[in-house]
Amino acid sequence: MGGGGGLGATVKRGAFTSKEYGVAVSPRVTNDPNPPRGGGRYQVGQPYTVRGKTYVPQHDPNYQASGTASWYGSDFHGRRTANGEIFSANAITGAHPTLPLPSYVRVTNQDNGRSLIVRINDRGPYVAGRVVDLSHQAAAMLGYVNNGSANVRVQYVGAAPLEGDDTRTLMASYSGPQDFDTGNIRVASAESNRSLVGMTTNFFNGLFSYADSTPQEVDAGIGTAFAAVNSMAAGTPDLQAWAKSVDADSRAFKLGLGTFSNPTNAIALAERFAILGAVDEQQVLVNGHPATRLTLTYLKPGATKDDALALARELGLGDIILY
Repeated sequence: MGGGGGLGATVKRGAFTSKEYGVAVSPRVTNDPNPPRGGGRYQVGQPYTVRGKTYVPQHDPNYQASGTASWYGSDFHGRRTANGEIFSANAITGAHPTLPLPSYVRVTNQDNGRSLIVRINDRGPYVAGRVVDLSHQAAAMLGYVNNGSANVRVQYVGAAPLEGDDTRTLMASYSGPQDFDTGNIRVASAESNRSLVGMTTNFFNGLFSYADSTPQEVDAGIGTAFAAVNSMAAGTPDLQAWAKSVDADSRAFKLGLGTFSNPTNAIALAERFAILGAVDEQQVLVNGHPATRLTLTYLKPGATKDDALALARELGLGDIILY
């Protein structure tokens, strides 16, 4: 069965500068490529608004929906999810805007018939037409890492336990080929430098790495380049929409949320802002005492700076700093 050691497509440090593409490497809860599974807390959550649309979290045992699934990887690896778990690109997890956290859903790729039960432990996506965001590992098993997205059906299964590693259970739920693609591009004409696919494949392979990179070895992950390769080769209009959704410049953001001496308060605030993006947690000393400095640095696709500022106002944060 295919391995899951990578964090998804990650930009090699020498390819671009942080100033040009994305944000610089920043503190995370952990740099472990396989963070502890489970933890966090059970929550339904309060209604929240992203880009003018209000989402109302609720328990709906009959939930099912069809739409587009995308995936996310190294950008959020090692950071807290909206219910306080640690996101791992190598775990079988996903994000949904309204289902209880954590929950199990069965996701079926309607393009190829593959199916998998996924642990929902985060919020998102916020792009029109997308019904779920999956981890790099889940997307690889469902066979759409290279395409960037897939047409899927999502069906609620039930509540997931808070503690313990459910990887074996989720792996056992998988229906599909045993040699699923973990992300390395496979294009028949790639050997020929004369073809458009071959040239774009070689170009992107020079910029991206699927090795077991640590967060310090990358400036920012910007999703997968292979959707761009496919769109370029086919001449489809999907490229512009795809590029906009993963554009590192538009999603790079730095909002100082404050420094907290109470770790419980810091974690609770990090979970609230994890709905919108990646929250850095930096351990500092204030008057000789340990404290946690929180910074929102990277927005999820569809979330905006105005959404982040509105949430800060809603929570009564008076000492936020927009860098």
